[in-house]
Amino acid sequence: MPDRASASWRMGGYLAATGAFLIWGLTPIYFKAVDVVPPIDLVAHRVVWSVPYLALVVTIGRGWPAVRAAFADTRTMAILAITTLIIAGNWFLFTWAITSGRIVEAALGYFLGPLASIALGLTFLGERLDRRRTIAVALAAAAVLHEALAVAAGPSAALLLGASFAVYALIRKRIRVDAVTGLLIETLLLLPFAVAWLAIQGGGSLGRHGATMDVLLVVGGTLTTTPLLLFTIGARRLEMTTIGFLQYLAPSITFLLGVLVYGEPFGWGRAITFGAIWAAILIANLPAPGSTRSPARNGS
Repeated sequence: MPDRASASWRMGGYLAATGAFLIWGLTPIYFKAVDVVPPIDLVAHRVVWSVPYLALVVTIGRGWPAVRAAFADTRTMAILAITTLIIAGNWFLFTWAITSGRIVEAALGYFLGPLASIALGLTFLGERLDRRRTIAVALAAAAVLHEALAVAAGPSAALLLGASFAVYALIRKRIRVDAVTGLLIETLLLLPFAVAWLAIQGGGSLGRHGATMDVLLVVGGTLTTTPLLLFTIGARRLEMTTIGFLQYLAPSITFLLGVLVYGEPFGWGRAITFGAIWAAILIANLPAPGSTRSPARNGS
């Protein structure tokens, strides 16, 4: 029974994390649809419309006692204040990159993120890599370095995106609040600033671009919170190294959208990068010799 419970716990983590990265990979479609709205307005709307959605989730799950307990704990609130700043910066950078036609650079940022997660897991959590994952990390690092050198202006936004999300994941993994509670508190901390900005801007593009755009701005709250909620669930159930490799799903999808849907160039250089990344993922997830007879060990 304990092994089954552990396996079920981990499988839930895999499903949650995979769902998060699939949604994130497809979000450029949304941001391209609303690219007439300034990035900071988009972030403000995402914060405002995330709050009622998360409050509903907390109510259904009867989680308000946990929210009150978190607010009463000074250390927890201090840590959540830090993660709030990190995720707000991450949201803005990603939104700016997509709406300004830098889809490939945004994808590169999330190619870098898994490597940063792996490095943080090794450094701060004492996680170790077997030979397969060591080879995979080296291959992925070479691929990302190749792509970074190919970005003419330098991948500064990409570096910040990757590093910020890896640090966010590490900190959230170590605090004792559940995913929903943490996300609600983070958005509540951002809410006064978002409301003030939208008030100063006269609604922040709401009502200026037609009913369809207004609906998209409101829906943006669920597009923000749903994958982040799934990610935090996955991050608490899986090793940082596992999260690191699963995280390649989102930039791979984003990369393909940039090239195939939005017409960004795809030469041999980018083909090499993309192929090497997927080769690294394949190597990392191949079963180790002799592991098929005792899979429960991996979940311990």
